Amino acid sequence: MNQRLRLIAQQQGGVFSRRQALASGCTHEQIVRCLRNGSWEQIRRGQYAEVLDLTVLPPWERARTTHLRQVHAVMNAMRPGTVAVSHQSALVLHGLPIWGLDLSRVHVTRVDGRSGGVVAGVQHHLGVLTDADLDVVDGLLVTSIARATVESACTASFEVAVIGVDAALRTGHLGEDEVRRLRSVTAFWPGSVTAREALRFGNGLSESVGESRLRVLMYERGLPQPRLQTEFRDRFGPIGRVDFDFDGYQTVVEFDGVLKYGGGSPEVLIREKRREDRLRAIGLTVIRTDWSDLDRPAELAADMFRVLEPRRRRA
Repeated sequence: MNQRLRLIAQQQGGVFSRRQALASGCTHEQIVRCLRNGSWEQIRRGQYAEVLDLTVLPPWERARTTHLRQVHAVMNAMRPGTVAVSHQSALVLHGLPIWGLDLSRVHVTRVDGRSGGVVAGVQHHLGVLTDADLDVVDGLLVTSIARATVESACTASFEVAVIGVDAALRTGHLGEDEVRRLRSVTAFWPGSVTAREALRFGNGLSESVGESRLRVLMYERGLPQPRLQTEFRDRFGPIGRVDFDFDGYQTVVEFDGVLKYGGGSPEVLIREKRREDRLRAIGLTVIRTDWSDLDRPAELAADMFRVLEPRRRRA
């Protein structure tokens, strides 16, 4: 790739068109050779990018990177000002969690008044977008975090919708006024009931996808409503925050995300063990959960009930 084409690609998420490659000095033969020898790949018809080794990335980052390239390829092929990237594709651009979202298609919303539907594998939505609904990310017109969160929530399960709402609340992009406005705008959309329930249930104190999923699990399985991020102290001073605790149960729940303990380094694990010992010393029962537990929701809920019920009787 020559330097001129490299600069073009860098401004477009690594994607460039055949026309741009030719205009930058590449010949037809060079384009064919780069595709055949595996140094370039076709993202969609007429849109290319240098091949990346995504095997070193975790699955969710591979999905994000792949979809991001697809978004840029779609937008690079369309006339400017005709659509805005929206729904889960907008969340990818904004860098918000994408767990559980369907990324099989790029989603856009028409801003030129033309009809919607699936066109060349791209989902075109219809909707009225105001200035409050729009943003620009990486040079692309995109729906705002608040709008994209609600759009995606209308197409997802309650669990996935809550993950998005929690993240938008946590990052400060979903204030009360915006929630009221978007509830009104989406009142009659398909899936709006799920979105409204997620907006009602959402909590910005939920610090990760795993914590949001665990909170939904506790709610749907009938466990007591937890408090989030409660601070505890002992006679030596602050012990720290716990992910969840239950009023009247003397029990806390900690979700062990992969990133929380720095990949399991000995120093971090020892520090967490001492913290847990201090929590137990002030009379608390500590329940530890992780991602694998979320794959067995019925068993996890039953285990938590077995711990909580006797603690409630003693409270």
